[in-house]
Amino acid sequence: MALKPISKIAAGVQASTTLAIDSLFKQMKAEGKDVVGFGAGEPDFPTPEHIKQAGIEAIENNQTKYTPAAGLMDLRKAACYRLKEDCGLDYEPTQIVVASGAKHSVYIALMALCNPGDEVVIAAPYWVSYSEMVKQAGAVPVIVAATEEADFKITAEQLNAAITDNTKVFMLNSPSNPTGMVYTRAELEAIAEVCCRRNVYVIADEIYCNLVYDNNEFVSFASLSEDAKNRTILVNGVSKSYAYKIVQKLNQELKEKGYLTISGRVNRKYFQEKACYGGLERKDS
Repeated sequence: MALKPISKIAAGVQASTTLAIDSLFKQMKAEGKDVVGFGAGEPDFPTPEHIKQAGIEAIENNQTKYTPAAGLMDLRKAACYRLKEDCGLDYEPTQIVVASGAKHSVYIALMALCNPGDEVVIAAPYWVSYSEMVKQAGAVPVIVAATEEADFKITAEQLNAAITDNTKVFMLNSPSNPTGMVYTRAELEAIAEVCCRRNVYVIADEIYCNLVYDNNEFVSFASLSEDAKNRTILVNGVSKSYAYKIVQKLNQELKEKGYLTISGRVNRKYFQEKACYGGLERKDS
C-alpha cells in the first residue's frame, strides 16, 4: 500500500541551492580540482582554540541539560550588550530569542508572522532560501527586482507599489547576500516611512553587519525610529560577523607591520598562529 503524500507545502519547497553548490564544490575539491567555493557563507579557517576550549569546559562542567526555549539568560544578556555596542540598540533579554543560526531565525519569524495567503515582499537579488521559507510558511513571495544601475537596491517607491492589503512582511537584507550592497541611512529612512505608513512588518536580516567596506556605513533598521523598531524582527548572529571581525583585526596588525592586505582575507599562517593557538585574548562579552 502506498503511503499518503506529504503536505503540499513541504512538497512545493525546493532543495537548498546554497547547499547544492557547496556540495559540488567539496566534491570537486576532493577530486583535486583547483576551485573556489562561493556557496556556503562560512570561513575557510578552523575554529579558534579558545572557543573550542569554552565548549569543552561547558561539557566538563555538565552544562548539558535542557535550556530555556529562548536561550540561556546569560547568552541573551550578551546579545543585548553586543547589539548596544555594535548597533546602538537597546533591547531587554526578554526580547531576545536564540536560534540555530540566521536561517532558522528568519524561518521562525515568518512562521510567527504569516498566515496562509499573506504576502512577503523580497528585493531581488536575494538569498535563495528566502522565497522557499516564505512558501513553507504558507505565504506568497512577491519579488521586486533591483537593477545593477541602482546598485541592486530597491527604492521606497518600488516597495510602496508592491504592497497590497495582503502584505504582511518586507524582507530586508543589508548588507546584502549575494551582492554586498549596503543601504544608506537616507534610503532606509524612506523605506521605513513606507513600512510604517502601510503597516508592514520588517524582517531585517543583518547577519553581515560587520562586513562593510569602501567607507560604507552600516545602519540597523531598528535604530531609525521607535515605530520602525517595534515592527522589526532583527536577525543577527556570530558565525559571520565574529569570524570576519577576527580577520579585520589581524589584517590591521599586518598593515601596521607593513604588509599588503586584502579585505575579507587574511594570511592563513598568520591566522593560525594568532587565533588558533591562543594568540588572541579571550573575551567573555
